[in-house]
Amino acid sequence: MPKVITDLQIFLAVIETIAERGYAGATTRQIAEAAKVSEVTLFRKYGTKAELVKRAINALIEQSNFESSTQYTGDIRADLLRILQAYQEAVILHGRFFFVIFAELNRAPELADSFSQPLGLFQSIGKLLMRYQTESVLKSENHLHSVASLLGPLIYFSMISHSVGGASMPPMDAEAHVRHFLEGRLAS
Repeated sequence: MPKVITDLQIFLAVIETIAERGYAGATTRQIAEAAKVSEVTLFRKYGTKAELVKRAINALIEQSNFESSTQYTGDIRADLLRILQAYQEAVILHGRFFFVIFAELNRAPELADSFSQPLGLFQSIGKLLMRYQTESVLKSENHLHSVASLLGPLIYFSMISHSVGGASMPPMDAEAHVRHFLEGRLAS
């Protein structure tokens, strides 16, 4: 009976290999070895290394169920906390991979469209914040600036944490971050 290899197995091998070696340093042969498949299988099924990365990123987003975390409930604190927790879970699990990919993005233009789905998530968060602005719960500001203010500290925290090995960084308190984000932004 032939061995069954799932896409997820392959995507996890992509994430692990690139996190360890970088995008430029990781070869499809190394990815294939980590996934326990032949390099030919990777090329047949996915085409290029860039396509493997794109599909791995999309699989991570789908697996994390991040899209559902951006749903409106009418409770802004709960909605923002849910977004931050989903973001933290994704970053904690695969932060090194994203850090490496972001760092190499300028040198690997073939990766540019790999972030269309994550950028779509930022747009979804922006729409949620805009809805709260329209309902006069939040003060009006550019919704993408609001997203940057909400996620920026987490992104920075993750980058620093992965740069210094994470040992000296205390865990981020999502509830405190939401409270600070809302200070000065609440309309009432």
